[in-house]
Amino acid sequence: MGHVEHAAIGNAPREYSFAFIDDYRNVPRWMFGVKHFTPVGEQTRGVGAVFDTAINLGPMTLHVRGDVVEWEENSVIALRAVKGIEGRMRWHFEELGADTTKINVVCDYKVPGGLAGRALDRLIQAFIGPAIRHTEKSLRQQIESGYRAAPNA
Repeated sequence: MGHVEHAAIGNAPREYSFAFIDDYRNVPRWMFGVKHFTPVGEQTRGVGAVFDTAINLGPMTLHVRGDVVEWEENSVIALRAVKGIEGRMRWHFEELGADTTKINVVCDYKVPGGLAGRALDRLIQAFIGPAIRHTEKSLRQQIESGYRAAPNA
């Protein structure tokens, strides 16, 4: 099973940071490799919301369906992959000051067995380091610039 943890500190309030990440329409803008992040059904946030996504992993595209299994406003968002790959991604938001938030993300995944599973795992491992660096930089820049541009910032 693969495991990745990362934390970043951004200059925006926890509520703003949470709302930005919680808005599914923003996901392809900041998450590396995500082609689309599309709700399945009417619900678009909170426990029970379901999304289809396509993640570009270099020479292949991984199609994943995930559902939100944990959601606490301004605190936690956790998604579980239910189709395409087995896994879970959990975001935790910690207020460090009025305009400073620490965002922690933990991702655990399991690939299928056999040759195809081992090949997919090698591809994911090669992809994950650059993806995390790009995602963190992009996410932080978008949150901070959006917050600075907000009317009541």
